[in-house]
Amino acid sequence: MSDGITPSEVDFAGILAYACAIPGTIVCWLVLVAYATVASFRRARKYLDRVSFRLIVQALISHVLFGIAYAVTPIHSGPGCDVAVFFVSITLLFATFYTTSIAINLQLVLVHGINGKKMEKYYVIVTWILSCALCIPTYASGQYGWNEPTQTCWFSNSDDHARLRWLIATQSFWIALAAVIETICSCVVLYWLYRHQRAINSLIRHTTLFDLSTNINGPHHETTWFGSANIVLSRDPGLRKIIIRIVLYPMVSIIFNIGTVALDLHATLTPFESQLDFRLLVLDLILYGSRTLAYGLLAFWDPSFVNAVREVRRSFSLSRSSQSLPNVNFTPMQTIPDGGKRPMHVETQQASSPTEFGIIGVSKALALGGL
Repeated sequence: MSDGITPSEVDFAGILAYACAIPGTIVCWLVLVAYATVASFRRARKYLDRVSFRLIVQALISHVLFGIAYAVTPIHSGPGCDVAVFFVSITLLFATFYTTSIAINLQLVLVHGINGKKMEKYYVIVTWILSCALCIPTYASGQYGWNEPTQTCWFSNSDDHARLRWLIATQSFWIALAAVIETICSCVVLYWLYRHQRAINSLIRHTTLFDLSTNINGPHHETTWFGSANIVLSRDPGLRKIIIRIVLYPMVSIIFNIGTVALDLHATLTPFESQLDFRLLVLDLILYGSRTLAYGLLAFWDPSFVNAVREVRRSFSLSRSSQSLPNVNFTPMQTIPDGGKRPMHVETQQASSPTEFGIIGVSKALALGGL
């Protein structure tokens, strides 16, 4: 270490990094508690019965364990350094692979029509196999421990080239690959949604008003309908929220996964001698500690959870309303003056236009995909 970087600065960097991990770990834990609370209501469970939601839960659990392991990692050389790095590494990989599985599941279900529930077990199995296969041999080989150049618990091999090979083969490559896969899957899904909107708009343009609905007549309706066709899908709030979520996950992944990979490689390839190197190390530690907060906030606004919360609130509102209503006897048949009876007529909800049909189709497909 350069004489320009004092031990007190290194200690402060370690404490700052751990302090960043604590709020995110608490947020992830609170989100899990909120999930469990909402799931205790029977009517809300149908909204939570999603493959991607269960993957989010497992990713949150991994982030909580990662935050705990990261916070208790020693800031000085001593016993427990290698064990702490092992738990930090394996929980980091668990969280990364589970998050990537969400993006893969969305593309498989929405774009390729594959049943997500049949694929769920493979997401879990592959995540466990990869995480254990990458971390257990590394720990058994004594590669985790005190890193003298950076004064942190990390990869401890004194040979720079050997440490770089272990870092790339067991961590950096896989985290970067997961981020790339997540980004590609999200782009494919967004392109699919764009093509879906184009197809619905094309259907509207080439279909006569008479073929679309018998309940609409007059040129006024036709003008309004076709004029708004191009913006209905883009203004649909449910679809817009899903698109935002699809975009946010790869953005967060690129910032935290690609960012930490690049900084890890810089710390290994570049001698730790200047204040710039020290600041980049601090940034690296802060990114590791802050990832729990970012993913915890994303999980809190998960569409499945939001819909379940709305169902719980709706149930409470209906319960309060029913208590204030008078006792009225509703009968399924009503007598009419000519002595006959008028039966109750119940219609199933149908799409009144191709645009509505397109939105309903997307919503159902996205529901199957866990959104």
